[in-house]
Amino acid sequence: MLVVFIHGWSVTSTETYGALPSVVAQNSAPSLAIQVTGLYLGKYISFSDEVNIDDIARGMQQAISTEVLPRLSAGERFACVTHSTGGPVVRKWVDMFFKARLAECPLSHLVMLAPPNHGSALAQLGKSRLSRMKFFAEGVQPGVGVLNWLELGSDPSWELNASWLDYSCTSSGMYVFVLTGQTIDRKFYDPLNSYTGEVGSDGVVRAAAANMNYGLIQLVQQDGKFKLGKHKQPEKYAFGILPGRSHSDEEMGIMGSVKADDDASHPTVNGLLQCLAVNSVASYKKMCKTLADLSEQTQAAERSRKTRELFLFEREFITSRYCMFVFRITDDRNNSLADYDLLFTAGPNYDENHLPEGFFVDRQRNQRNPGKLTYYIDYDKMAEWLTKPELQGKFGLKIVARPAAGYAYYVVAEHRGTFSSLKQFFAPNQTLMVDIQLTRHVTEGVFRLTQKLEPESFKDQPKGSDIR
Repeated sequence: MLVVFIHGWSVTSTETYGALPSVVAQNSAPSLAIQVTGLYLGKYISFSDEVNIDDIARGMQQAISTEVLPRLSAGERFACVTHSTGGPVVRKWVDMFFKARLAECPLSHLVMLAPPNHGSALAQLGKSRLSRMKFFAEGVQPGVGVLNWLELGSDPSWELNASWLDYSCTSSGMYVFVLTGQTIDRKFYDPLNSYTGEVGSDGVVRAAAANMNYGLIQLVQQDGKFKLGKHKQPEKYAFGILPGRSHSDEEMGIMGSVKADDDASHPTVNGLLQCLAVNSVASYKKMCKTLADLSEQTQAAERSRKTRELFLFEREFITSRYCMFVFRITDDRNNSLADYDLLFTAGPNYDENHLPEGFFVDRQRNQRNPGKLTYYIDYDKMAEWLTKPELQGKFGLKIVARPAAGYAYYVVAEHRGTFSSLKQFFAPNQTLMVDIQLTRHVTEGVFRLTQKLEPESFKDQPKGSDIR
């Protein structure tokens, strides 16, 4: 088996792979036939601002065609092990060159370690002025082209994830896995940047943002209410949360913590080898179950963590299970909205004040498209709260868009449903993409005709009725 390792964003040396490639080769089963001579280390450019994910995917096609494909026997495929941004890079490569002929893709296994498949909350900070100064001092650029993709709610990440909803990877002989962690290494915690210690993440990528099990629903406004339009979910993908793993570093990093003398007992190595051993639809389904059980065990064991690291006294950190909502808000004229409030509601009267304290963890609006908004919520806290009989399980959302009056305007739109009905589209550790379409109202007064030839002011022209 030929294995290609692909690194993440802002890497400038193959030192980033550490001992992982050689340890995987040394501890693999003979049946996998992984030899050191069959290992390839990716070296893509992400630290130049002009380069984007599409460019890197095109470069990958050239490199794979030149270096890897000539070494494959008839019918043989290669495997990819990626870290962080390397996951979206490979997924974009597949989408760009093999979407219409997935069975012909030369990739058999895609094992993604801590991939930001739905972005990272830290990407906005990477594009800041302070970040630019830091990278300039190191002789490289921040890699804005890649960071634009990684920003939560980015248009290209939405497009890629929407495209993959139509994939049938397993039946095409491509086995896709996500292995991630949710442990925070407090040595790297920045008190001025809470994202580095964010619950439900590995310090960079949220478990919900890594997971390939996600959904898409469309809500279309009709007479002030939302009607459920198209809704999709992908095939079941293998997803596992490894114990004690953070995004990167030599002690807890999901890749960096692998040492030359490690064996298959290391969580990352063990998980990787199990994934690479999958060779049928049946064994893939079994691995999905194995990793789901592992995730449950990890999250139960890591729910409470006590530490004195960096603190004068012992502190306890509680980690629930979380989910992400990525909203795309447009109108029926395909305008992206910039001025709006999006509120969750609950209870018999669908009141935004009837939600549990602390369920709302984070909110981030995309800088390039303000019509994209990402909410991060505590799934466990929300689910427990909505079992209260007084709330009747009612859960909804409301959008107040502006302008709310004038020659062109929007009216308040609401979805009133139940939490149980919403749960069919998402689960803890998952992302739900919500495509919201509002109705843009235009009045007759925006354009009128007159036969009066004398000069006449129309600055206070009556608005009249809505154009139908």
